[in-house]
Amino acid sequence: MEIPVYLFAGFLDSGKTSFVNDILADGFARETPTLLLCCEEGEEEYDPKALDNVTVVTVDSREELKCSLLKELERQYQPRQVLMEYNGMWPLPWLEQEVLPSNWILYQVMTTVDAATFEVYAKNMGQLMMEKLISADMILFNRCTPELRAALRRR
Repeated sequence: MEIPVYLFAGFLDSGKTSFVNDILADGFARETPTLLLCCEEGEEEYDPKALDNVTVVTVDSREELKCSLLKELERQYQPRQVLMEYNGMWPLPWLEQEVLPSNWILYQVMTTVDAATFEVYAKNMGQLMMEKLISADMILFNRCTPELRAALRRR
């Protein structure tokens, strides 16, 4: 059985957890058994009221995130879909090519960006930043002032 994977990419403190909380609060996983993989811990926490049909598993290190772990979680929890809050410092090609089981289909990539730190991250971690943006089906800029919005549009 194919399992759709909804990937939330972005650097620490870019708004991934808040975005996932909003989606779950809107009822995204209300009727479908869902596995939520958290690959980094920021300041925000998941809202327990929105986790009725969701199993949350934290993956603490890149070494821990392996295909065998994902297959074991699939066997144990039998999810119909997976939400993955991905660590922004880990490369996406590695996830797609070496980690995801063949029946786990990368269905949608959503990248969150803190507009206030975008320029600094793009200059200092360009390749990591750009691969998240290029692979994204949707990009969400958070904390965007009118001045930042105008500057980003010009770029």
